[in-house]
Amino acid sequence: MVTLENIQFSYTKGFPALSGISARIEPGIYLLAGENGAGKTTLLRIMAGALAPMMGTCSVNGSNPASDVPSQRGKTFLVEDNMVLPGKNIMEFAKMHSRFYPTFSPELFAENLKAFGMSGHEPLKSLSYGNRKKAQISYALALGVDLLLLDEPTNGLDIQSKSVLKSIIARSIADNQTIIVATHTVSDLENIFDGAVMLSGSRLLFAALEDEVAARLSFTLSSAPDPEALYSESSLGRYLNISIADGEETRVDWRLLYCALNSPERDKIIGILNSNTSFEYD
Repeated sequence: MVTLENIQFSYTKGFPALSGISARIEPGIYLLAGENGAGKTTLLRIMAGALAPMMGTCSVNGSNPASDVPSQRGKTFLVEDNMVLPGKNIMEFAKMHSRFYPTFSPELFAENLKAFGMSGHEPLKSLSYGNRKKAQISYALALGVDLLLLDEPTNGLDIQSKSVLKSIIARSIADNQTIIVATHTVSDLENIFDGAVMLSGSRLLFAALEDEVAARLSFTLSSAPDPEALYSESSLGRYLNISIADGEETRVDWRLLYCALNSPERDKIIGILNSNTSFEYD
């Protein structure tokens, strides 16, 4: 479990990157969404232990990820968008680096690379940006860490590779693991998320499980505007709608929900989402 309690962080005085972020995140696969500058990467770095909050606390399974406690080592891993790995190839890097991760699976690593059409022996320096990303993610998903953080993992990937990424994320996660995916392109990994954490302007909009959202909101497609909708978008002559749930659960459209939470209907929708959920909110 990841527990965030009143997290605050600023890079420059008077300009908060994160303001009062509180949430509890259970094992599963989660979307982390927000506009540019919302604080997504900063929050990932705090959860990874690369940054320490100026106020508040962050714990991963009861331990501070920024501490140097031996029991905490090898339990969290962050793949950043501009990550650079030393070594001639990803296999050489894995041989050096995986010794610090006792749960690393060479078999799963090989399977992930194969799914992307790679051997792992391709020279990293000559790989395209997209292929370097495939190699890095193949390795990260084989580490078996308690908390895996992926920052914009679909950047540089083609349509087929994004589909492969969805399948290897789904098959790589164990019941006790948490994967948090920060992305602007929510639709690239649709239907794999167990829940979401959404930020805006350094603050938490909401954090909830998919079942909790589906129990409160209904996501429908109609040929005409729905007068009962809290939020609607037109798309190819149809309307995508978010309404108050009527007892029949529908699949959550995370992209549509994110757009709704950046519309004038934000407060009304957040009020519905934040009623009697299992998460903590700002």
